[in-house]
Amino acid sequence: MAERHDVGVWALGFGGWGFRAQRGLSLVEATIILGVISMLTAVMAPSVRNYVQTAQQAAAKADVEALGSALARMLTDVGELWVSRDGNGSGATDPPSHAASNRVDLLVSDGRVPAVQTARSSGSPDWDTAVNDTTVQKFEYFLVTNTPSNTSANAYRTAANMSVTAQFDPDDGATYNSEHAWRGSYLPGPIGPDPWGYRYAANVEYLARALGTGPSGNVNDVIVISSGSNALIESRYDTDGVAPANDVVHVFAGGTR
Repeated sequence: MAERHDVGVWALGFGGWGFRAQRGLSLVEATIILGVISMLTAVMAPSVRNYVQTAQQAAAKADVEALGSALARMLTDVGELWVSRDGNGSGATDPPSHAASNRVDLLVSDGRVPAVQTARSSGSPDWDTAVNDTTVQKFEYFLVTNTPSNTSANAYRTAANMSVTAQFDPDDGATYNSEHAWRGSYLPGPIGPDPWGYRYAANVEYLARALGTGPSGNVNDVIVISSGSNALIESRYDTDGVAPANDVVHVFAGGTR
């Protein structure tokens, strides 16, 4: 027979403090309770996991859309067609900002680098390329700090220096005397990883229509992407028509537009 252990406790009743005995649990009772708890845990665990996964997917989707929206606002404000390494565009003729050599190809957030299922057909970079502050840069430089190529010397013109004329006007290629200026921050920083700890990315090189011919003769899709729960990017970097599989994707500019 299982032993019972009586535990003495002090209790405050209407008659004041007194000492009374409280019966403890037997081994059989404790085993039954633990069994019930184990069964409830087993039943609830899948629901909890599904809830967490759904919440992570929703958060990643909201983030890629927010990054795309912020990037669109930034480009509209500065009057650019694509993301430029040198945002100040010094020089009245053939401004560096408009040169293909001044283009940023890939923007990324902080976070671990995901694996890539299928490499791009030719050229570089790809989704897993490291930040080099030239062709591969951080979203934060353009959406939070206005430090293209990670330096304030390349900052886009701001409202504080709107009177500066030794900068280009994207509309006429001459001196800059228009309303275009960087008016961020466009997102609160820092721009961190996705819910699984991996970086967001955007293949912004294909914002330059003439430089991004896709397999169908159209410009490749520009997308903001998270690798999703499997930490594997299944969407091709250079493609016209995205089939994201497990990826979380926001199409910034479609190739067939």
